[in-house]
Amino acid sequence: MMKDQDLFIKELIQLFPSLKEEFLDEEYRDSITFQMGSFKRFIQQAIAKNDLNTFDVMVDFLTKNLPLVDKRVQNAIFLSFLGKLDFSENPDLKKRLGQHLGGAYTDIQNYNNSPRINRVTE
Repeated sequence: MMKDQDLFIKELIQLFPSLKEEFLDEEYRDSITFQMGSFKRFIQQAIAKNDLNTFDVMVDFLTKNLPLVDKRVQNAIFLSFLGKLDFSENPDLKKRLGQHLGGAYTDIQNYNNSPRINRVTE
């Protein structure tokens, strides 16, 4: 059974109740991109504080749910959340992403750092 954005977000709020207000704000409610941006800021704080429990719960949740959500939600997770995380303050935590998320994170970083062949020049 595929999970839609509403069910995915509902389950994420159950795990991290402090996200509820921002996730359900009328400006964020319909945008998985905004919601994943908010989740990124939340997890970035966990990275900065070395909050292993919060980080591991996130990894477990996303690893289980990525195959179950539709492509739009998957893309938002990869591009608006995972691809924006910064491990420079706590590089050891990157290893806790696990095989699937860690591989995806590395792929996104390699893509973002690769030279652009078709760059627009001014």
